[in-house]
Amino acid sequence: MSASSTLRQVYRSTVGLKLAMAATGLLLLLFVLQHLVGNLKVFGGQAAFNSYAEFMQSLGLIKWGARFGLLGVLVVHVACALKLRARNAAARPSRYAVQRSHASTFYGRTMMISGVLVLVYIAYHIAHFTGELVSYEPLTDAAGRRDIYTNFVRSLSSPLIGGFYVLGNVALALHVAHGASSMLRTLGLSQGRFRPALEKLGPVTGLLLGAGNVSMPLACMLGIIH
Repeated sequence: MSASSTLRQVYRSTVGLKLAMAATGLLLLLFVLQHLVGNLKVFGGQAAFNSYAEFMQSLGLIKWGARFGLLGVLVVHVACALKLRARNAAARPSRYAVQRSHASTFYGRTMMISGVLVLVYIAYHIAHFTGELVSYEPLTDAAGRRDIYTNFVRSLSSPLIGGFYVLGNVALALHVAHGASSMLRTLGLSQGRFRPALEKLGPVTGLLLGAGNVSMPLACMLGIIH
């Protein structure tokens, strides 16, 4: 049996799908955390944020390679989620007479809903800033750089756009709160005496990620960043 056929068999198995979903989830989480750290530079003012944006744009082929790579990772992650959901539904064709959810969490029960909301948010976010499809003005700052900062603040100062970003990032935080803990269990890392602490890592990560991402549109709408 060739290595490629073995990989296909692993991917088609439920265990393989869960491992693929956990691995891609880890890559996406690392990107989201890096993205948050970079965007928080908006609190440092126009010069700091525009300098960061200029550096990211200067990466050229590396930047586009990373973008296409992340898109591929996202496609695999979503495909695995849909396949696992379909298999779970097929294994339990009829609902239980009584739904018992005392052993689960709210963010665990709403994973598919939060996942769909996150996909909608990502699509809009890419169109908004990367695709520059939403009222983007060709401004420059005092150093002659593209003034991403002013467009960022003006956009998120809108209650409609800023409110959408808040809702999108709340959905992302809920998704990560369950997904990060589930990922650790799937990869076999949440075991032994460290399991109770690692089980809390997902909710804590989701909370910190949500607080950081929500702080920016709220600061823009409230005029703290202007």
